[in-house]
Amino acid sequence: MLETNAILFAVLAALFVATTSIAVRLGTERSKSSDILSVVIVVNLIVFIPLAFAIHYPNHGLTFRSMGAFIVAGIVGTVFARSLYYEGIRHIGASRAEPIKASNTVIAAIAAVILLGETLSLENVMGILMIFAGVVLVSVEIATNKEKFKVSWRGIMITLLASFFFALDPVFNKMGLEEGTPILVGLALKATAGAIVFFAYLWWSGKLPKLTAMKDSRWRWMVIAAIGNTGFLIAYFLAISSGPVTIVFPIMQTSPLLVAGISFLFLQRLERVTLKLAMGASIVVMGAVLLTLLPLA
Repeated sequence: MLETNAILFAVLAALFVATTSIAVRLGTERSKSSDILSVVIVVNLIVFIPLAFAIHYPNHGLTFRSMGAFIVAGIVGTVFARSLYYEGIRHIGASRAEPIKASNTVIAAIAAVILLGETLSLENVMGILMIFAGVVLVSVEIATNKEKFKVSWRGIMITLLASFFFALDPVFNKMGLEEGTPILVGLALKATAGAIVFFAYLWWSGKLPKLTAMKDSRWRWMVIAAIGNTGFLIAYFLAISSGPVTIVFPIMQTSPLLVAGISFLFLQRLERVTLKLAMGASIVVMGAVLLTLLPLA
């Protein structure tokens, strides 16, 4: 029963990731990526903080170690990873940014080898090479499609950097959860830390969004992106708490194919899904599934 729940939540997480990516792509057509992330963060705060207090007050289960872990996760996962990823989507499109972001599984594997002394099996190496080949194929496709993406290489580098921070985020989340801190408390603290740092940066740089001046059409995609991101976080944490990572992560790695399919059906005006892109995304997904299905030894 627990594994069935893990599969269900993992599928929901992948769908929420795809929904968020598509909404960000449509939203950044007329809005800044920082504006969309601002709405995403505010919705996270509105949802997670009241729920955490209602369910877990006064036994919040925080320790100094878990507090530090979730604060760092908020800065790494929200301020760096998501702000860079949303900007990457603005530059190269959702169907191209999503498979490049999936390379974070390679970074996580390499970090495990360097920091934890784990070893790579032949299957792990094959998965890494497949992800690398798929990302290269997608990057070449972007570079040869310059009529749509004039700053394509910048977008690729931004998205790769976002992938690096996405790889670090679950490390700190896991560290906090291992202390016995409830999921909602961790999410609330993570969202709060991210919000403080992100809005402090926007205020310091004079880039605080003027949300009241935006038209209704812009708000629609911002809210959808925010709901998608919040739904993903809840489904993701529920999935990894309901079943083994070897079941959850491979299912979640299918999000690039979901984004490519949705883009092909509904976003042809903004991004053209080519055969080369579909092949690259498929190779990345197969490599990511292989890498996560066979954990490091």
